[in-house]
Amino acid sequence: MRALMVYLLRSYTASQRYFGPVAGTIIAVLILYSYTPNPVMNSYAATAIILFAGSAWMGLSFLNHEHPVQRQVTIVQAKSKWRYNLGTLLTLVLFIMLLDLLIVIYPVLTGHFDEPAGLYRMTLAFAGHFLLGLLGMAVSLYLQASWVPKTSYAAGLLLTVLIISIGANKMSALIPGPFVHLLLPPAAPVMDVLMNADSLPLMRVMGAFLHALVYIMLLTGFYLYRSSRMDDRKSL
Repeated sequence: MRALMVYLLRSYTASQRYFGPVAGTIIAVLILYSYTPNPVMNSYAATAIILFAGSAWMGLSFLNHEHPVQRQVTIVQAKSKWRYNLGTLLTLVLFIMLLDLLIVIYPVLTGHFDEPAGLYRMTLAFAGHFLLGLLGMAVSLYLQASWVPKTSYAAGLLLTVLIISIGANKMSALIPGPFVHLLLPPAAPVMDVLMNADSLPLMRVMGAFLHALVYIMLLTGFYLYRSSRMDDRKSL
């Protein structure tokens, strides 16, 4: 698995497709912190949403960076399609974790906050960023070329899902019942608890985090199950 992840990292960075999503995420964070001082948790909530969108974009570019023929060769070398798919997910998780760490630590080291962040709030921020990064990745899994052949359709669908997920609270006010929060990617609930973490009980924060984690596990679990049984040769 390590050799597969190293190959995927080298292949992705060599393709230079990483530049757009990574640079876009970093630039958006730098713009946010260009004005000081910044409130701690409100800023972390905003950068978590930036990472959510950036990870979805990065997931789409990563999953599409290999030529279909080369992808088949890599699957053969990995000895199973399930192993290959798991390797791609773990590689993306590594990218997201590195971005998460950078985004959470940067304002603390550069003194952009109006007060000390503290270990508790930094821990919540790291967990919230990580979950929203994984959520963005999970959404992108179903929009890669082997699922949605046309890039323009995939990009449009991804943008639509991101916008609706971030604005889910407004939609829930228009649509009664729990269906909006259950069906849509739970980006808005995580953003809300990060923004109000100083006044919310820990159990409320953990509940939102658990909701996101379950949603991510369901999406990635079904993806691994379904994609391992798809015939990629149809896209060659």
